[in-house]
Amino acid sequence: MLRILGGTAKGVALKVPQSARPSPVRLRKALFDYLRFRYPRRGSFLDLYAGSGAIGLEAASEGFETTLVEKDRQAIQCLRENATKARLKVRIEGKAVEDYLLEAKRRGLRFTVAFMAPPYPHNLVQDFERLLEAEIVEAGGLYILQHPTELTLPMGERREYGFNTISIIEARTVADAIQSTTQK
Repeated sequence: MLRILGGTAKGVALKVPQSARPSPVRLRKALFDYLRFRYPRRGSFLDLYAGSGAIGLEAASEGFETTLVEKDRQAIQCLRENATKARLKVRIEGKAVEDYLLEAKRRGLRFTVAFMAPPYPHNLVQDFERLLEAEIVEAGGLYILQHPTELTLPMGERREYGFNTISIIEARTVADAIQSTTQK
């Protein structure tokens, strides 16, 4: 059973929609151990392709002001139920990630952390480049992509957890990262 690992909602079981592929426990634990150390005052957290909310609700439980973006209706209902059950205040945006990124850029929204875990059949590099190009993470913040370990991105710090990997790019290096991917 999928549960929140830490923070104020530690131990709360999460409902998982059929469309979701929740991030593995080991990856979530390592990610939030890292974020707890890096951002002791927390900040704002964006979870793109939120699914069950395992990542975004974990962020909210840890004290981040959290926005969850998901377009699947069943997943949105699960997100609402999970947030209510965990007694976590989150913002749920029921729309396509691409649309949300365009709107966020236009509105000048900024986040401390933007986490993206697209469905693996997607073109993950293109999805991540779209996130980087939206420039919605504040200076010193992080862009994080969860992807299969066999995918190698030409940028960022890489942390492997079995079949899953996260690539992390600090916001101040985004322009360099975009430039390096377009030159390859």
